[in-house]
Amino acid sequence: MGQRLSLSLRFRFFAVLGGLLIVAMIALAVISKWLIFPALQTEERSAVQRELERAARSLMLNQESLLAQARDWAHWDDTYRFIEGSNPDYTVVNFSQQMFEDMNYHLMAFFTLQGDVHFLAGLDPATGRYQTCTSTADRCAWMTPWVETMQSAIANQVDPITLYIEQWPAIVAASQILRTDESGPPSGWLFKVRAMDDAWLGRMADYTGLPISLNVTPYNAAKAIELTFSGDQARASQQFPAFGTHEAVSLEIELNRVQYLASLTTFRYILLWTAGLMLLVIGMVLLLLERMVLKPLRQLTAFTQSAGQLSDGNGLTQRRDEIGILSRAFSEQLSCQQQLNAELLKMSTHDSLTELPNRRLFDQRLAFAVDQATEEDEPLAVMMLDIDHFKLYNDYYGHQKGDECLQQVATALHDVAIQHDFLIARTGGEEFSALLPGIAPKAAKAFAKALIAAVDRLQLSHATSPVSAFVTISVGIGMLKDSETSLPSAVMGSADQALYLAKASGRHCVVLFKPPLASCPVSKQNTPS
Repeated sequence: MGQRLSLSLRFRFFAVLGGLLIVAMIALAVISKWLIFPALQTEERSAVQRELERAARSLMLNQESLLAQARDWAHWDDTYRFIEGSNPDYTVVNFSQQMFEDMNYHLMAFFTLQGDVHFLAGLDPATGRYQTCTSTADRCAWMTPWVETMQSAIANQVDPITLYIEQWPAIVAASQILRTDESGPPSGWLFKVRAMDDAWLGRMADYTGLPISLNVTPYNAAKAIELTFSGDQARASQQFPAFGTHEAVSLEIELNRVQYLASLTTFRYILLWTAGLMLLVIGMVLLLLERMVLKPLRQLTAFTQSAGQLSDGNGLTQRRDEIGILSRAFSEQLSCQQQLNAELLKMSTHDSLTELPNRRLFDQRLAFAVDQATEEDEPLAVMMLDIDHFKLYNDYYGHQKGDECLQQVATALHDVAIQHDFLIARTGGEEFSALLPGIAPKAAKAFAKALIAAVDRLQLSHATSPVSAFVTISVGIGMLKDSETSLPSAVMGSADQALYLAKASGRHCVVLFKPPLASCPVSKQNTPS
């Protein structure tokens, strides 16, 4: 039952379409996992990266703005005279708490070219009050770490713009003090400090529209930029190394992943709808196949199974579709097939050149005859016949004449076999075999001589034969009772040995196998024909 089910078209169609559905679902899953989902993730990472870059550009723009302001102050004749000590009203006119608050400055420091403090002004981080000093003592002691870092920067060829981390992270811009037209030698250094505090973060958030936060972390160049995704939030951070320390200011943004998750959910719904649609289509295809193809095919199958009686109970040959065409063609071909079967049977059991039975038919008859003779304890003789020096004949006269010679010899042999009621077959190139059930050795030898005589009467010229001027044959006879075993191959083996001895004896003769011959040395390769 299981085998019949597996062979039915209905089952095979279902299996194939089901397999296609499975393959399609696997393909969708693979494409989703290895192409679409990674593409969505890559796009999300790119979007987060772009937002982080936007925040980082805002920080750099803030740094460049502070540097531009520092240069404006440093490249000013009033500042140049102030650092030289010839502008005593400079600090009174230009510095105030209001100015520091409006410009978002937290510290301004003036140094000589050698790095000595000339003037300091800033907002005390503890009180928020404006203070000025000429040294870092007493009330300006909070400026000490900033001043020391600035002096270190001057000594090490100061970077004009960088980040410092002392009491808090800050942007620091530096510039040499020059005249307004930038002529003459520099007279000192000017540093401006802008704290990256909550107020600064608020301004950055307003400017970029991003939730920005800052953290001080150990600097790691390998992890300068990090992106992390967790739940419905994405975090991105970029480290900016601070001057004179192994720490860095980590600029971080946090973004909502709602859009990405919505896209992911939408795509999953699309996959489910696609799978459902494919399942529906396959179901409809199977239904149409059942109604339009499979049911008529089953009727056609029943028709072909009963075609021997040419029964068309379902009127298949009257249909106008492909099933009707197939049915009519089958009916027309059935009679041709029956004729061809008979011809094919003959072709499979007879030699096409001589029309004698071939080796297949001979072996079948021999096996049956051996079984019957063994069972009924009757004699059985077999012959092997060979045209003497047929290779020389072919070489001299050509293969076409050789084929004609074979046909004439076969006809002569067949006539004798018909006359004496035994089977003769062509079992090799120029080799023939005869089967004589119920024949004793003496009668078999007489039949063999009759076969030789029949060929002799043909008087077929053989100019290159060392035996005779005409075509001749040699015959070896084997008896079932004289063979080593009752196997067909053993009987034919005895006839083959007898044929070999006939050739060794000069050819054109008959040799009957006798058991003592079995002890004689026999060549494993017959003498050439």
